[in-house]
Amino acid sequence: MGGSTVIGFLIFAIIIVTAVALGARHYNKNILPLKQLIAFLNNMFKEMNFQTSGRYPHFIGHEYIFDNYIKVYMFSTYCPLSVWLDKKEYFEMHLNEKVLDIKQDENRKRMISIHIENKSLPTMLEWDDWYLNKIDRFAIGISHYGIIVMDLDRDPHAFIAGETGSGKSNILKYLIHQALYKEYNVELIDFKRGVSFSEFSDRVTVHYEYPDVIKVLERLIAETSNRLDKFRAVGVDNIHDYNDKVSGDYLKRTILFIDELAELLRTSDKEISKTLNSYLETLTRLSRAVGINLIMGLQRPDSTIISGQIKNNVPFRICGRFVDREPSRIMLGNDSAYKLPNIKGRFMVTEDDLYETQCFYYKGNKHRHINDNNYQQLENQQEIIQIEPINDNAKQIEHISMIDEITETINNKKSNYETELQNLSKDELELLKHEIESSKREADSQKPSVLKEQSKQIKDFEFDFSEFLD
Repeated sequence: MGGSTVIGFLIFAIIIVTAVALGARHYNKNILPLKQLIAFLNNMFKEMNFQTSGRYPHFIGHEYIFDNYIKVYMFSTYCPLSVWLDKKEYFEMHLNEKVLDIKQDENRKRMISIHIENKSLPTMLEWDDWYLNKIDRFAIGISHYGIIVMDLDRDPHAFIAGETGSGKSNILKYLIHQALYKEYNVELIDFKRGVSFSEFSDRVTVHYEYPDVIKVLERLIAETSNRLDKFRAVGVDNIHDYNDKVSGDYLKRTILFIDELAELLRTSDKEISKTLNSYLETLTRLSRAVGINLIMGLQRPDSTIISGQIKNNVPFRICGRFVDREPSRIMLGNDSAYKLPNIKGRFMVTEDDLYETQCFYYKGNKHRHINDNNYQQLENQQEIIQIEPINDNAKQIEHISMIDEITETINNKKSNYETELQNLSKDELELLKHEIESSKREADSQKPSVLKEQSKQIKDFEFDFSEFLD
């Protein structure tokens, strides 16, 4: 009997020591860094005197998103978003990190998040035909937020601006490559006679004389009018509805690439310049719904050469680094392109927002071939959306790892977790609650994957925090 008691005591002691060791490990790995972060952020706000009516922002959680490219700090605050944005450079100095953006939650206006660069963009990103897709979107490059694409229905026309050597012509090349793959009609205006685009010479017509260029623009305007008449006759307002409704008259999308727009318009013949401006204004204004798109390269934007109406009709901008601020302000309305690092292929892309983007490097038509037979397999492997996470599972994995101890305890009924919750501070409880709610939302949208069982576990998890947060 005495021996059994000793053995029992030893087993109990081993369990206690193991539990203490695991608890200490969990505390040092998760709780202590969190407390240090909260203390640091609270001190930062006090040093900046960042408050409204004596209330400092309240830290409620952090997460890593888009394949860990971005670290997000989330706060509950009474300070308006405009005040946060004005303090962006101060946050960078205090945090000693690059702040990519500061955002306000669409539904909860008091939630503000600071998006911090956690991992640098690649300095070289070779084009691969994996990025091809059959929908009306062009892959542009990779930002901290995922793959950036140009949606030809939403943003029908684009400017690509960049100094010599920035990679502007390279972008035009892989856009032409994508357009040909999609079987669009492709035409190119290039006063250098298409020398830089020689690999496409057997499939793309190059125009480099003014009379020829004017005829091309006149033909596209006539085609725009013809298509609009067809749309009106059958009661539709875009190319997709027309092609779905009318059989035997399939309308193909047409892309007109212009390698150097300013050079085209900077002619000594004022009548020709006036005609070109007028035609381009007409096309950019009327052709958006009919499937005729203009993608125009610029070496240096000039407000005296390109009319305001053309610029207003071209919302999608891809802008490389400039050594002075003015070109960036003309293209983007701010200095962000001027502040870009001197990395070839690094551009700012603007549509709804601004994104620093590493554009692809196109070596030529030496990529693995994607044909119609294996396209479906490729399409099942990717889904290029407007801004898509590079790794859909990265955030999900993180949330699972943060709450797996809770779910295991609840599901296996090994102990009463309420005792542990009572030992946490209010900030820690708020964070825990936020992480669980975020994980449940992620699980609701989770695609079928190796994580589906864990996703179900998260969705089924319920816990009432109210009595601990009162």
